[in-house]
Amino acid sequence: LLEIFLRLPNLPALVRAALTCRSWLGAVRSSRPFRRLFRALHPPPLLGLFLNIDGAATPSFVPLRRSDPEVTAALRRGHFFLTSLPAKAGTLTTWGVMDCRHGYILLWNKLDRPSVDKPSVAVVNPMTWAVDIIPLPGNVKAGKRRNFAFLGFHLLCSDEKPSSFGVVCVCGDKLRVRLAVFSSETWDWVVHPWVEIDGRKNLKFGSGTMVDGSVYWPFHGEGRMIRIDTATMDITSVDLPSQVTVEGCNFMAGETKDAQLCIVYASDDFALHVWTRGVDSDGIEIWVPQKTIGLSEIDRITMDLEGDLEVVQVRSGCVYLSTTCMTPVGTFRCWFFSLSVETMELELLVEGCFDGGACPYIMAWPPCLVGDDGSIGHEAEGSH
Repeated sequence: LLEIFLRLPNLPALVRAALTCRSWLGAVRSSRPFRRLFRALHPPPLLGLFLNIDGAATPSFVPLRRSDPEVTAALRRGHFFLTSLPAKAGTLTTWGVMDCRHGYILLWNKLDRPSVDKPSVAVVNPMTWAVDIIPLPGNVKAGKRRNFAFLGFHLLCSDEKPSSFGVVCVCGDKLRVRLAVFSSETWDWVVHPWVEIDGRKNLKFGSGTMVDGSVYWPFHGEGRMIRIDTATMDITSVDLPSQVTVEGCNFMAGETKDAQLCIVYASDDFALHVWTRGVDSDGIEIWVPQKTIGLSEIDRITMDLEGDLEVVQVRSGCVYLSTTCMTPVGTFRCWFFSLSVETMELELLVEGCFDGGACPYIMAWPPCLVGDDGSIGHEAEGSH
């Protein structure tokens, strides 16, 4: 039965097949090796993009691939308008997307009165309609520090444990950084000690990315980044290839299709350079160059309008890019692309008048297909 299931075209088709009867559902739930192999053969589909629109209270969702009936069916069951996010009367509350992974969306509450209102984050699962508002820990500042700032927020979650999640809050002051980690299982924050680092002022808000349980954060204007292991809380410095100088949004760490750490750098000549992490003959970690990809096709699509190329995300071997240009009539226009590192296929996902801030939303494995103990209980009936 599982050999037949491996030949289904995608995740939505597997969901529908598995829910046919309890024995078929139990076969999928009880076999972690099958789920791992199915993910490798059939990566979950990209359902759409959440766009941060200037002045809007919540991000806007743009569905993609509407011609695919399986994806359309998944979209119909979800709530992607985020209307359940709270807003206080008389205040300008803006929710911005910070991270999307494994079906969850992490949003940061950009309050207009941060000195009065307590800042918070929200974790939303559009497919289950679940919304959790999480106030940030009050003791994270350790006193009134003039140079304190929240640097970014990341999700900790897994397809194999879809009912729980974690939130990593990275913050810093003039010379130090620290992490606070929230767990949905304990519903509490753990605030870790400050760690002094050289060059803290060059860590920019929202520039970090989560890869395999570690946060990688580049130093603006330099050729290095820090690695924060969320399991051990070790913070180390990682040198980048000599060609790389982080400026603006021209660099991002991410993962290959095989979940290997990689970095992507957009050079001034409109080319993407990709490296993966490896070891030399002496066992020392080094950056191994993989590909250099020309992006002249983007110039053709944008009609040679002059604009900056931004590396937005690198997920599962796919690079998400955006470019924002000023049109001849004086308006800004943004194009959002995906690029497969393996096939070098470039796809225009969406274009329009928005600020370029976007986050891809990829379909997650439904909880009804995952059973760590091999049992299926009564939730199978409710999953229909």
